[in-house]
Amino acid sequence: MFKNLMLYRLGPGWPASADQLEAALAAEPFAECGATQQKSAGWVPPRGEEHGALVESVDGQWIARLAIETKAVPGDAVRRKTQEAADEIERTTGRKPGKKEVRDLRDDALLALLPQAFPRRSLVTVWIDPGNRWLALDAGSQGKADEVITSLVRVAGKGFEIGLLQTHSSPQGAMAAWLADPEGDALPHAFNVERECELKGSGDEPAVVKFTRHPLQTDEVRQHIREGKLPTRLALGWSGRLGFVLTQALQLKKLAFQEGVFEQDAATKGDDRFDADVALLTGELRAMIPELIDALGGEVEPGAATPAPGAQPGTSDEPAALAAATP
Repeated sequence: MFKNLMLYRLGPGWPASADQLEAALAAEPFAECGATQQKSAGWVPPRGEEHGALVESVDGQWIARLAIETKAVPGDAVRRKTQEAADEIERTTGRKPGKKEVRDLRDDALLALLPQAFPRRSLVTVWIDPGNRWLALDAGSQGKADEVITSLVRVAGKGFEIGLLQTHSSPQGAMAAWLADPEGDALPHAFNVERECELKGSGDEPAVVKFTRHPLQTDEVRQHIREGKLPTRLALGWSGRLGFVLTQALQLKKLAFQEGVFEQDAATKGDDRFDADVALLTGELRAMIPELIDALGGEVEPGAATPAPGAQPGTSDEPAALAAATP
């Protein structure tokens, strides 16, 4: 259900019940792109059932899902159609279109081609833990996360706040310490370093070293750390149950449960399978996330703010762009 994880902290003003959140999300239901519409986003039933609930509550955990549909017209096709229109104007009037007229022709060409474009749809699953006041997004890019946050801010009403989950130690600094420790004692025992890492130097043209399917607790890796290269990504395992790649922005990529973790509900189907998957997934993550936060020095007291567009989950020793969430 989750392949990536972006973590936020819920502040005051959050809907107190799943029913209240359901009513808020109903203000922005998903609708497919119109003939000349390039993008559409809205909330869909997370079970995938037509006219189903927009918020599912399983063992006290809330699940929602945002659909994002886009239409893309190849730039070359737009340029060709624009040029054809410009050539026709020159042929019939004897003059070349000016810059503003060419821009208008380009807009007209795009509108003419959009109805022929195939829409692409992506889904962003949202998990809310109301007890711990976490908001987690299965988003692979900051742009998709911003779509979710922006919609939530619009529909949740005045006073709704989301904060960046921040830790006392930066993920980059902690990952560097874990890799630099020859004894492997710097990393808490619940975690282990796997075989994927990216190290990046400084300067205008920083050197980048990537390790894939390669042992990382070696003199070679430690030498790169001593030379000033810092980890931007590091693969970790947790308690033999879950693997993921931690990034310098405190994002979790490539979430994968180890073989056997989901065996208990493998035979269940339909709604029962959805409920079982949500319960198991959120149960494992609710156990792992606090241990990861502790490994990063503990959480900084969350602020009452929401990320500005493009802001990323950060840490207390890294500047974070924040803005009030009052529509």
